Amino acid sequence: MANLETIVALSTPPGTSGLAVVRLSGPGCRAVAGACLGRPDPQPRHVYYGAFRIAGVMAGPEAETATIAEPAPSEILDRLNYVFFPGPASSTGEDVLELYPHGNPLILEGLLRALLAQPGLRLAGPGEFTRRSFENGKIDLLQAEAVGQLIHAETRQALRNAQRMAAGELSAPLKELRDALVDLSVRLELEVDFSEEEADPDYASWLPRLEVIRSALDRLSAGFARGRELGRAPRVAILGAPNAGKSSLINALVESDRLLVSEIPGTTRDWVEVTLVLPSGRIHLIDTAGLGRPVDGLDALAMERTRRQWAEADLRVWVEDGTAPESGVTVPDAGIQGLQGDIALRIRSKSDLPGFRPAVGSLSVSSPGRSGLDALRARLEALAFADTGGGEDILLTTERQFQAIGSARERVAAALEGMRRKPAIEILAFEIREAAGHLQELLGEISTDEILGRIFAGFCIGK
Repeated sequence: MANLETIVALSTPPGTSGLAVVRLSGPGCRAVAGACLGRPDPQPRHVYYGAFRIAGVMAGPEAETATIAEPAPSEILDRLNYVFFPGPASSTGEDVLELYPHGNPLILEGLLRALLAQPGLRLAGPGEFTRRSFENGKIDLLQAEAVGQLIHAETRQALRNAQRMAAGELSAPLKELRDALVDLSVRLELEVDFSEEEADPDYASWLPRLEVIRSALDRLSAGFARGRELGRAPRVAILGAPNAGKSSLINALVESDRLLVSEIPGTTRDWVEVTLVLPSGRIHLIDTAGLGRPVDGLDALAMERTRRQWAEADLRVWVEDGTAPESGVTVPDAGIQGLQGDIALRIRSKSDLPGFRPAVGSLSVSSPGRSGLDALRARLEALAFADTGGGEDILLTTERQFQAIGSARERVAAALEGMRRKPAIEILAFEIREAAGHLQELLGEISTDEILGRIFAGFCIGK
């Protein structure tokens, strides 16, 4: 699919950085290389270094394009590296020009303004580079979805799953299933065409092939529930009595004074979420109001919100003050019996203070002294990312994928049941053809602008 417009976007996050990446895709890349970089015929994949010049003159509120043949008086915005990727061998299937300017926002703003002043260039929409890759046959729709998941994955398991999907490791077996269904559909159609000339169809020889296809679809569908959770960082509720040291512990874990800490009980009145980065991915630590016997209505409301976090958390960590005379408030004393979800980890805080008493089954930590924190991080990681098995299967991660596989399963199951009853062969041909169609939709071989718009709308601009 040929695009007459050339798109441009900043592909790195806004802000200050050592270098940034500006991407262009479309037929105007060579013209930009000539007008702004002084190299009208760049060689493929050769890294150049040169000056980026404004090939136009600003006159009042609007840009008035000057003669491109006279770039000498124009202003140099930056000296940068750049690479040209000619289509159709580029990532989008079109000419692609990548610029690597310094990451000063002033430079980037001027550079984008100069580029957008060139004829035929416009700012890219969300995910438009990836969409062009799909529309030009460089990737299928599953791989396109995986690009977005690569960017937003919060766990290493989700990242690995997305990398494999982007590499086509799920597309390949799905295309084999699609081809098997199409082949069977053709054979059934032939049976329909020549049904008066041949004997009854040999349903028994087709049953094993359909059983293999259904088993593969069943396995993919069964992994969706786990796959949907892959990219979501686990939520870990930090619970305990007032003044047990919950906020101090979270500050120490993330090595930042993110939460207000005070010796006065009841300082935390509402839950606060803080992200902790671990080797296997991110987890969200939820600081909560202390649980115990409320002293007033506000205290009771704060504890009710803590109980809600208890119920919604993926993991629950109970923190006790290791210096308290009676070892702190226990879980039954806090009035939270009956809430679903057990405590995954118990911690005894303030191990650096006189009078501290360790307890069997609890980790001893000191937030100010940082003792026990490495062991705590390791334990949190082991608990939060315990379910990292699951074999070599790639997992479905979106509702669109799950629905397409489910629809194909239903059609294959109907065909299997039909073969056992030996109905009209036209009905079987229809079921098999529909099953193949659902896999084609999944791969993007059959798609609509509405579906594509929903998929790419969640992408970053510049990807």
